Amino acid sequence: MPGQSQTSSANQWEIVEFEVTLPGTTANPFDRYPLAICKGPEDRAFSVPGFFIGKGQYKFRISFPEAGDWTVRSQETDDRWAVSVSENADTTGPIVIQEDNPQHFYYANGEPCFVLAFEADWLFALDLETNGLDRTETLLKDIKANGFNQIVMNVYAHDTGWTRDPLPSKYEFTAPKQWPYGGNNENPDYSQLNLDFFDHFDGVIEMMNELDITAHVMIYVWNKQVNWPPTDTAEDNRYFDYVVARYQAYPNILWDISKEATGYGHNDMDYIVRRIERLKKMDGHKRLVTVHAFSYCAKYPETVDFISYQNWSASLYNQMLETYQKFPDKPIFNIEHGGYEIGPYHVFDGDYDDPIACLDRNYQCVFGGVYSTYYWQDTSWDVVIWDRTDLPKSQQPRYEFYRHMSRLFNDVDFTAFKPAKRGISSSGFVLSAANRRINTRLEAFYGKPMRVRWFNPLTGKYSKETQLTMEQWLRFEPPWQGQPRILILEK
Repeated sequence: MPGQSQTSSANQWEIVEFEVTLPGTTANPFDRYPLAICKGPEDRAFSVPGFFIGKGQYKFRISFPEAGDWTVRSQETDDRWAVSVSENADTTGPIVIQEDNPQHFYYANGEPCFVLAFEADWLFALDLETNGLDRTETLLKDIKANGFNQIVMNVYAHDTGWTRDPLPSKYEFTAPKQWPYGGNNENPDYSQLNLDFFDHFDGVIEMMNELDITAHVMIYVWNKQVNWPPTDTAEDNRYFDYVVARYQAYPNILWDISKEATGYGHNDMDYIVRRIERLKKMDGHKRLVTVHAFSYCAKYPETVDFISYQNWSASLYNQMLETYQKFPDKPIFNIEHGGYEIGPYHVFDGDYDDPIACLDRNYQCVFGGVYSTYYWQDTSWDVVIWDRTDLPKSQQPRYEFYRHMSRLFNDVDFTAFKPAKRGISSSGFVLSAANRRINTRLEAFYGKPMRVRWFNPLTGKYSKETQLTMEQWLRFEPPWQGQPRILILEK
């Protein structure tokens, strides 16, 4: 009933949904985005587009950024809702960037966020043809238990087209039978969007939100054989706008315009600029945005909130350090560093596939001051072993290495550290903070009393703490010979 008024309550950053019915027109219902105006404490206000859910109905999906009394009004129908929002101590809120430490990620509640990402491009497809989310839940809970807090994922991807080993059909997710538009990838109907597909995608994002896993959503992907409509057309906008309208409210969303954004014939950077401008006009929740293309981020850094870098260099640490120093006002995220841990079914010829070599790549990123992403060949693309316990122990990926990594950089608070400039250390990679360093030897600590511990990145164990006075040319006898080690020095 138009003009009705309702009251409700919610928690800060909790998803709240309101529905309205709009009178029919000759326009495509997927191209209508009624606005809801949200007003809160201290004149805080933002607008949110509704999105079509079928039979003339549209949904506003909102999460309120702070506690207090809010009002929501539908501009087209004049429906009104009063919402009492309570502070939420049970969740962290969305990822944000703080002005006083802009090269690091934080949560909206002020907690540091050590981003450790996991690539799973076909996550959307695991249960697309089942009646639940069992496979998705199994994989997500395993990822969460092992320290990963972000998944790099596509809304839709079709086929890698890569030659690979034969594998059981249950692990094969190439060419899903559902996709975002009407029809299918081979015979598309761009005039329609597939509500069943998006209902399922809701469930995936909601489950990730409940598990406090950030969804790094790549809206497009150019190299996975998706039959997209021509860029900048009404059909292109129809999908793009719908994704932004439907998912912006989730506090665990990060936007990425496209995987391989400037490759595979899509090298028009002006198009990406326009996509970002379009996204920011629609996204009342102001989620962070990036682009999976360093060439774009380096040329248009003012358009993105953080820099994404795909870098396979053998001198990865130096490359990351240089990038960290080049962009002092933004976090750097190495979204793909050439480390693709091998599994029982070979998928892709990366430069590094040994588990320890892949771990080393991630540590080189972190010691260079940037965040990183983990790939296992049998979850990153269209081969997905969602339950690794199905495999013999010898074939399982070494997720536990990253659980240890996450623990270390939460113990020492990665956001308090900066990579040291070249020449400060005689050996090792260096991260330093005001009162501690992770390193082998630093002149800045000569003559000062120190506490010394070692960390084993393969086992997650700390050595017994000892004390000493740092002297020039001091040498350490590290434990765990033949294994990688991290030295922690603290005043």
